Amino acid sequence: MEFKTIGNLIKEIRTAKKITRKELSYGICSEHTLQELETDSYAADGLMLDILLQRLGQSPDKFEMILNSSLFDMVRLRDLIAEAICRGKRELAEQLLQHYPSRTNVDEMYLYRMKAFLVYRIDKNCTLAAQHLRKAAVTTLPDYSYDHFYEQMENYLISAVELENLLALERMNIESNIKDSAIREISKRHLALCMDYIKYHFHGDEEYAKLTSKCAWLIGKICYLEQDYMQAIVFCKKGMEELRKNTILYFMLPLLELMTESEAALGIAPERSKWKQYYDILTFLWQGYAKKWYPTDSLFHNCCQRDYHLDYELIRSERESQYMTQAQLAEDIYQNPESLSRVETGKVSPNKKTFEKLMDKLGLEKRRYNGCVITNSFEVMELKRSIDGFIMRREYQKAKEATQKLKSSLDMEISENRMVVSLYEAITGESLGEISAEEALKKFKIISKKFLNFDQKTFSHIPMRNETLVINNICITLCKLGHKDEALDLYRITLEKMRSSKVNVKYRYRSYQILFNSYIRENRSIEDTLKELQMEFLCGKTSELPFCLNHILQILNKNNVEESECDEWAKAVYYMCDLNHFDKDKSDYKNFLENKRCLKVID
Repeated sequence: MEFKTIGNLIKEIRTAKKITRKELSYGICSEHTLQELETDSYAADGLMLDILLQRLGQSPDKFEMILNSSLFDMVRLRDLIAEAICRGKRELAEQLLQHYPSRTNVDEMYLYRMKAFLVYRIDKNCTLAAQHLRKAAVTTLPDYSYDHFYEQMENYLISAVELENLLALERMNIESNIKDSAIREISKRHLALCMDYIKYHFHGDEEYAKLTSKCAWLIGKICYLEQDYMQAIVFCKKGMEELRKNTILYFMLPLLELMTESEAALGIAPERSKWKQYYDILTFLWQGYAKKWYPTDSLFHNCCQRDYHLDYELIRSERESQYMTQAQLAEDIYQNPESLSRVETGKVSPNKKTFEKLMDKLGLEKRRYNGCVITNSFEVMELKRSIDGFIMRREYQKAKEATQKLKSSLDMEISENRMVVSLYEAITGESLGEISAEEALKKFKIISKKFLNFDQKTFSHIPMRNETLVINNICITLCKLGHKDEALDLYRITLEKMRSSKVNVKYRYRSYQILFNSYIRENRSIEDTLKELQMEFLCGKTSELPFCLNHILQILNKNNVEESECDEWAKAVYYMCDLNHFDKDKSDYKNFLENKRCLKVID
């Protein structure tokens, strides 16, 4: 991996795809603004950056980003608006929308999008929502016309956000004209064209999965209304399979509900349907542990994937870890320490030149200015994610082979790359019996020296994604070697360090949840387990869900709960392992249920 500004990354992808600035910026911003963004002279809001990357066919969801306070405030504001609407708090939502800045076409589009969400969610007014959605569409796609645009989609660059607006408009048309077969036929044709666009334009697995599932559900709804139940199941299954491959929980329930309704209409017995098992378990968990206001079928909601860090927290933490005073760091950069103090509290953000001076003096990577991502290429990011998946599923030989491929794809002069490759080599080496646990622990400690003082249990900054993986494997290995108390202590300190940030842990799902899950596995606290379960629903992911349920089952067994209740939780673990393709864990639970408990499960 290496540090790149978002602007630099956009320019690289755009140039590689031979897309002009005029084509990419169309309806979003001026060509001049895009040029400034690509040269790091313009600090664009995160939503604009997302749309530009999505128009290039890439998903920004895998990024670990370092933001200044104003950019992060916009992330939080959009979340607050969506939550207020979901909870039915009209007055609060309208107040927040009034305070939302209207500086760019993207801002205008977002305002219309959220107004549509508000009147649909709270008032059930499909007609007014459709009017707002048409305005949202035409704001960033100036040539948009409901009657002619879809046939010409291949001529445009369309982001996932913009496609969601189009899908939502089709939903409004379907639901407000539910008995009109002519309207349904038009919507079905439009949705088929959207599905083709998604297939050929979006290359990131997660972005593709989220859009495919929503589009497939809408087509499935039309098929169901036309009593073509088998086709409804086919489309929903397509959406489900994409979500399963990417461990995305959000939007599974509406797909599963439509599938079970279609199966019932075809006379398929519920006890013979695996989809019905998934639906019942997820419904039970959702009703019991998700937030009551949390949506299940909003086309505008998505799972939370990114890891955010604040630049001023990084500066302050690194300065303090190096025992530097504000006066020492400010020397030759600011006129007085008070100017640095305002930076370290997030009251002001340094410009590019000043930020680079601060990073240089702290011995850190300079290119963190204006929203930074940690990446080499999207292909390398996908390869790294596949290794994480292999390790999670305990497919260590595949992980080892993929690690060698990753190593050959990276610039090993970059310390971040050396850390990642060394980590994977130690994990796979120990898991395949090539090195001992003691040797693996030594390697993990060496890797961690740059950011962790192991003896004092202190950090130079809030751990980042790759650093949390190192910490997690240190703790896992300590437990293997019989040092459980030391591991629990390091887990607690790290989790508390992450909670101390101004960035809520839901914005660090991938980093926080893997540590929290491992901590719970050793600690066995029911309160913590339920918090972990709630976090899975809040962030819309299923990667830790089977483990959450397994923790609950182990706690119930420990407390001598009736076997029949434990059996239901064991079945839930089995089906959630199956849902996530955790084949080894699924096989273990199948053997237990069928051979020890004499209970039949659907394979």
